[in-house]
This record gives sequence, structure tokens and C-alpha cells, in this order.
Amino acid sequence: MAASWQPGTPDSLLVEFLRVFSRFEYALKSTAFAQGDERRVDPNWDDFARTIREDFDAIQDPEFVEAVDYLLSQPPKKQVLDGKRLGWRSAPPDRNVSRTEQTLLMVRRVRNNLFHGGKRLHDYTEDTARDVRLVDCALRVLGQCVRLLPEVREAYES
Repeated sequence: MAASWQPGTPDSLLVEFLRVFSRFEYALKSTAFAQGDERRVDPNWDDFARTIREDFDAIQDPEFVEAVDYLLSQPPKKQVLDGKRLGWRSAPPDRNVSRTEQTLLMVRRVRNNLFHGGKRLHDYTEDTARDVRLVDCALRVLGQCVRLLPEVREAYES
């Protein structure tokens, strides 16, 4: 992704991101990266991030490196309640955890903002262009992460 980045079709990007994200979470839950009990199961993203950290840091693909850099330098905002109105606030990554954990948290925040937070990829404005780029970057990160552990990749592809 060069400086002349141009988004694709926002609808197709959104559908692809949600498809990949949901398969990825399934892959985590169906391998060693599940947490919960008989009432609920959740993917253990942080444990996954700690497990893949060295391999994640070793990825040299320029589009991946640029996607990680963008997610961490221009992180998705967090939805907040400002009085009685919904709003957005900056929420930089936690520098006390690994770059891998920071990045995967930003990927989850992109998903949460799309699914729960009222983000749209229509009505193309400067903010929407940024949101589209965040989705694209998150998708690139997931595309590389799924390849790092054979069991996760196998579960993802099954």
C-alpha cells in the first residue's frame, strides 16, 4: 500500500473484512486460543498474539508492514458516551504490550466500530476514507496472521 492508496469498493471491502474476521475468530476458538466455559466461548486474541509475536515481527511484506504502521500510528477511535450523545475519542495503543498485541487490538477495534459503532463506508468523506483505509489495513493484517500457525490456518480454511 503506497502513499497513493485508493480504496476499492467500500461494500465489497466491508463484506470481505467481516467474512475474514468471523472465520478468523472461529479458527482461534476451535484451536488452542479459546477461553470461556460451558456458557460462553471467546477467542483468546492476546494469547494468540503472544504466541505469534516473533513470526509477526519477522514479516517483511511491505504492504503488511505499512498496514501495521498505519493501524498503530492512526488508530481507530473508540466510541464513547459524551453526556447523552455518542461520540468518538482517540484511543492510542497500549505501549506496555507487544506490537503484535497492539495491532490485533486495533484490528478488533476496527471490527467493533463497524459492527457496533455506527461506522459506515458510504457517503465518502475524509473520515470515511480513513475508515476504509483502516478496514483495508486490518484485512491485510488478518491475511498474514492466519498463515502463521498451521492449526489456525487449517481451522480457518475448513
